[in-house]
Amino acid sequence: MNPVEHVISTRQAEFERAFEAAKQSSTTFETKLNERLNATTEQKTTSIQTVTDAELNRAREVYEALINQADTTSTTVPNTTAETTATETKPTTESTNWNNYQIKPISAENEGKYSELIKTAAAKYDVPEALIKRVIQVESNFNPSVVSSAGATGLMQLMYGSNRTNPATNIDLGTKQLAGYIKKYDGDLKLALAAYNAGPGNVSKYGGVPPFKETQNYLTKIIE
Repeated sequence: MNPVEHVISTRQAEFERAFEAAKQSSTTFETKLNERLNATTEQKTTSIQTVTDAELNRAREVYEALINQADTTSTTVPNTTAETTATETKPTTESTNWNNYQIKPISAENEGKYSELIKTAAAKYDVPEALIKRVIQVESNFNPSVVSSAGATGLMQLMYGSNRTNPATNIDLGTKQLAGYIKKYDGDLKLALAAYNAGPGNVSKYGGVPPFKETQNYLTKIIE
């Protein structure tokens, strides 16, 4: 028996599905194919020429395409378990537990404010988003127009720089300054925040967190 004839006779159901689209343009081929499948051995011998070589080649091509498609689908199914695990274990800058310090959450009313600017600054300077949010809340309660009696301005209460009331500029410069202190004190968040509040000169002068009540209260408002 011709190999193609064998495929046709044993996989009629697959061929019928594969040729569904072909029915619209050529019902003759399907008719000939069904006649051949249902014919007796004697009829096959006498009517085999009614199905041309070109039609048989087309049948083989369609069948092979069907098989290849099935193989491709089975080999490209994503490993959702692995991907989910990777997503779950990937560290993010949103973490509230950082370098052995627990960063306090901000109030619900401030959630979502300036989120894109905070996310950009966090990624740029490798500072936790949660820390930036909490500093902004303590410094200005997310009010970009606040100016202190000492002249500290904007969301993160900057003392220097131009355009400090602009949220994007303020968050970028404030996060950059905070990141510099974190690096200066080898990741010690308590010393970095003390420097941000009271200045690095006072941290150096007192060999740690200055004994200022304002600075000590500042730390307790941000970290535990």
